[in-house]
Order: sequence, then structure tokens, then C-alpha cells
Amino acid sequence: MPSQEHVHIITAGDDIAATYTASFRDYPGITRTYVFSDSTTYLKHADPEIEKARFAVRNAISTAKNTSTSIGIPFSNEVISAPAYPAVRDTLTRIHREHPGARYTFDLSGGSKPLCMALLALAPWVGGEVRAAFDEKVPRPVPLPDLPARALLENPNYQTILALLVKHGRNEKKTTAPVPVSRQYIYQQLWPLYVMARTRKDLPAATYKKGRKAADELTQSTFSWFMTALEDAGLAEAASMDGNRKEKYYRITEKGEMAFRFGSDTATSTLAKTVLETL
Repeated sequence: MPSQEHVHIITAGDDIAATYTASFRDYPGITRTYVFSDSTTYLKHADPEIEKARFAVRNAISTAKNTSTSIGIPFSNEVISAPAYPAVRDTLTRIHREHPGARYTFDLSGGSKPLCMALLALAPWVGGEVRAAFDEKVPRPVPLPDLPARALLENPNYQTILALLVKHGRNEKKTTAPVPVSRQYIYQQLWPLYVMARTRKDLPAATYKKGRKAADELTQSTFSWFMTALEDAGLAEAASMDGNRKEKYYRITEKGEMAFRFGSDTATSTLAKTVLETL
């Protein structure tokens, strides 16, 4: 059985070469390294002192890369532009899709405050272990909460519902909350994709309806249970549409989009895969 991948993510400061070397003592199983660096590091500055500091970071990244290459560990430098949070989110989403079953460790001892804060906020979504120096010289572990949402999305039906909310709730201008999606539409789209969580072996032979076994059909009560669970977990919320008070609407929350990005299994949901590839 192959050993688990271990993705190590480290933020770039002028001491990254030494910090990265020390990482192998605490994390001897690292199989892939990603450095997250601020885009300003690669911009020339008229102030000699600022340019000197930036050059020191660039030189330290090169040294860390040479160390990694010499021991056969792939090394990538992810340059992050402002605003840091969405850039880090999109980059970490891509890395997680490329290494879905990996162990993730983070060293946030260098780099800008926005860069480190974004990674600290997003680390729980990949089950990451975090170290940071804060105002001390030696990095220490940072405890992070568990995420019940990860367990919820093990059921592919939740992945499908969130994919529908993302796909059909997109606001192109991105100036307001996602566009609400009607309950009826979500149900109609989920119906042919519904996957039973458990199969009863004692069911009698069933008649076929619409090309499916009646026992496998998505009932309104089961669908309501799905939507309630998503609301209770803070992944979706009830919404309203002007001029339509009869139909119930839902939209995805920011927490819901994060859960969808990092909790969806593209191997079990074609719709989730399609939506993720367009994010």
C-alpha cells in the first residue's frame, strides 16, 4: 500500500531557507512543498532598503528550492496577488484537488499578515496542521477546530445540492450575495442524480417508474431533510425573491462554498466536478 502524500505549505520570508530545512525534522514525510509568496516580493522598488529586503526573500526562496530539489521533493512557488484571501482560496482549492488524500501541514512563519491570515483561515478546510511563530522566534502548533461539514459532504447528495446552488446562484458582478435558487428547481435537478445512502435488502420487487425503481426515488420529505441539514450546518440559507412569495428559495453561504470547494469528491459527482473546474 503506497504511503500517504504529505503536502507542506510554507509562507515566504527572508528566513524561509532555514525554516524549510528545520521542517524536515518535525515532518520527515514531506512529499511535496508549496511556497506561498507575496507578489510584491517580485516587484522592483525605488527605496534601496525595501528592495534589499525583497531581494533577500527572493534569494531565500531560491535556496529553499535548491534544498528541496537536491533531496527529490517537488517544490512550487505560488505567487499571491492582492487581495490575498480569494487568491489563496483559489490556489489552495487547486492544490487540494490535485492532492485530495494528502496530509497538509502549514508553516506560517514568514510572509505578509494578509497572506498568513488567509492560510490560517483556510487550513481547516483541508484538515491542515498549522505552525506559526507569531511574535516569538520559534514556531509553535496552532490548534484548529474540527469541521462537521466535511462529514456531511461524504453523502454525495449534499455535494450535488451545493453544486446546483453555486452553478445557478452565480452573481457575475459579485457585488451582492449569490442569486437565490428555487426549491422546486433544486429538487427537479437532484431527482435524477439522487443516490440512496443505504440500500434495504428486504425490499420486495418494485415496479419501475421513469426508468428507476420506485424505492430509489427522492421523496419530498427526504429532500426537505437534506435542505434542513444544510441550513443547520450553515452551508445554505433560505432566501426570498422579489415578487414571488409562494416559492421557497435557497442560496449558498460563504461557508457552504468553502465546504463545496474542499469537501466535494469529483470521483462521485460529475456535476460537482464540472462546477469545480469553472471556479
